[in-house]
Amino acid sequence: MARRLPPLLTVGWTCLLLVGLLGRPAVQAQDRGAPRFGPAAPGDTVVAEASDAGRVWSLAAPPLDRFATRYDMAPDSAWATHLRRGLLRLPDCTAALVSASGLALTTASCVREHLENEPEMPLVAEERDDERRLSNVHADRLLRATDVTAAVRAARQDTGTTQALQAVERRLQSDAGANRRVEVGGTAAGPPYTAYTYRRHRDVRVAFLPERAVSEFGGVAAAMTYPRHALDVAVLRVYTEGGSPLSTEHFFEPSTQGVRPGDPVFAAGRAQPTRRAESAEQLALRRDLMLPARRAWLETWTRALRAHLDTTEAGLPEQTRRRAAERALKRTRARLQALDNEYVQTRLRRRDAQLRRALRQDPALQKQFGGLIDSVATVQEAKRELASAYRAFGRVGAGEYGSATYRRMLAARQQGAAAGSGHTAGDTRSASVDSTWQRPAPVETALLAHRLDALRQHLRPDTAAVRRVFQGRTPSQLARTILETSVLAAPTRASSGGATPVVPPDDPATPVVEVVRSQGHAFRDNWRALTGPERRLTRRLARARRAVRTVPVQSAGDMGLRLTDGRVQGYPYNGTLAPPFTTFFGLYEQAHAFEGEGPWALPDRWRRPSETLDRSAPLVLAASTDGIVSNNGAPLLNKYLEFVGVATGPNIQGVAGDYLFLPERMRTVGVDLRGLRQALTAVYGAEGLASELFGRRSTAAPGSQQ
Repeated sequence: MARRLPPLLTVGWTCLLLVGLLGRPAVQAQDRGAPRFGPAAPGDTVVAEASDAGRVWSLAAPPLDRFATRYDMAPDSAWATHLRRGLLRLPDCTAALVSASGLALTTASCVREHLENEPEMPLVAEERDDERRLSNVHADRLLRATDVTAAVRAARQDTGTTQALQAVERRLQSDAGANRRVEVGGTAAGPPYTAYTYRRHRDVRVAFLPERAVSEFGGVAAAMTYPRHALDVAVLRVYTEGGSPLSTEHFFEPSTQGVRPGDPVFAAGRAQPTRRAESAEQLALRRDLMLPARRAWLETWTRALRAHLDTTEAGLPEQTRRRAAERALKRTRARLQALDNEYVQTRLRRRDAQLRRALRQDPALQKQFGGLIDSVATVQEAKRELASAYRAFGRVGAGEYGSATYRRMLAARQQGAAAGSGHTAGDTRSASVDSTWQRPAPVETALLAHRLDALRQHLRPDTAAVRRVFQGRTPSQLARTILETSVLAAPTRASSGGATPVVPPDDPATPVVEVVRSQGHAFRDNWRALTGPERRLTRRLARARRAVRTVPVQSAGDMGLRLTDGRVQGYPYNGTLAPPFTTFFGLYEQAHAFEGEGPWALPDRWRRPSETLDRSAPLVLAASTDGIVSNNGAPLLNKYLEFVGVATGPNIQGVAGDYLFLPERMRTVGVDLRGLRQALTAVYGAEGLASELFGRRSTAAPGSQQ
């Protein structure tokens, strides 16, 4: 039986670690000369590895034998049950119960977006009556995760897979009882299929939320980076329908000792969809076409919005949208850099070659999946022929970050033209997007000019068409004219007032509508003719990859809860090593180095904390868990299922985990629970809440070893 280390020895290890960190500078910039995603190794030395598929496990049947071997532990069914029952699913996030009276931990970012009027001061509930209820927020507590593969296969005898999944889900839901929700998860890779049974709690309240300046310390520059020094954590309390705190036997007790470098950690949370099943050719097309186009849309949006906000007083909605766009741009650039990295590209090609060899060695699999990668490559070649049209018409109007006016152009028809183009569903959807937020005029002008410039590049071989549309004007000049005088400038000025506005002959947008209406719809028809078969081929490719695996890695994508494992561990970066922990020393060092300005400014209470604040205490940790699972509030647990941290997201390398998992470089970044304890007691004076979180101990969690 494994034993816990004595507290004195644990303290000794921690001190040794921290002594080595005190003099380490808090560097945020990435050294462009140092490979970010892998070593500068010759291509013939790069090999695909089993870890490329990730560490994503089923909660219904976690690989307990694997955990026992890797981490010197003896998990059993009680361990797995305790893990499941302590999890909560929030809208787009994860949380975990940490007390018998309904306290739960998640990230501050998951909570803040649901506050109707965000306070400038922190939320610190001295009494339960002070806790602030979150409107339109629910917490789904996972009761069980059951393998229903046999039931789905039986139902599929008379119908397709999707219909079979829905039929099983309806049957299980009817048997579940009141206030239970059943979701049957299926992925592109096919079975196994899992039924997740949740109990929904609609009364969720905030007990603690730090200031945005602390939870987002460093702003966008520090987002998705490591080393990081942000207290991105929130304490919630879940209540029953009767208004009483949720009483539960299953929760994750906060660890009193914390974790050390090399300690195993587990995380469970919402499984984000990935593109790990896609071939190297598919991802190369994303690198060459889709991601650069998205980067250009986001760069135009952020540049225009920043320029606008520099000249006017910005409200919270505008600032929130700016931060969201800047984060999306940073994420897109990182993914593009990953796919442009020769080490990553070589590893992706080796992965496909490895799959080909495995299929050839098994005649049955070769018969079922042989030639699949070549078929996918053929589709990519056809897509590349549409590259110019994609830049002009792709993704309709680029969603939230595109021009609403351009979307209306794609939906519009000329006066006297016949209505009904077979695209009314897409047009209606565009109209609903327009009504969500009225963009400032300079921003919409820039977005429309960007799209018109892409249209000009697409039309350039046809000089007559370019002259007819632009009439000697630049894209910016035409965009301003349309926004000043066209009926398409805003939904309320559209002559039809509906999803397919009518444009009169003398409208300045009429020549543009003539082109984008016909060519845009033709492109979308041709693109859909390729993406439909490609989706089916990709689903088969996912099944082929699973068929040749030797470990039961799960595919992500159904937003169900999954499990991942790893260790507390730094990684090589900037020609040195990133430490496994950051401390309060680093927080204050950064604030001082940036002279306490901008996103590195600390609130007054943080500049003058209590003398009891232990600045050597770990604030943020890094773990080698799979970021597809350990994100947005997922609990970080030790092997005894004690709570040690809250996952906040990936490091910049982990952003590329959408394509493959590189355990040498990709890390989950999370708030260390020891940092939260210091903040509650020494900064916010929340002794009562800290005592409730950390002051009591009960018997060890199931599966732990004494």
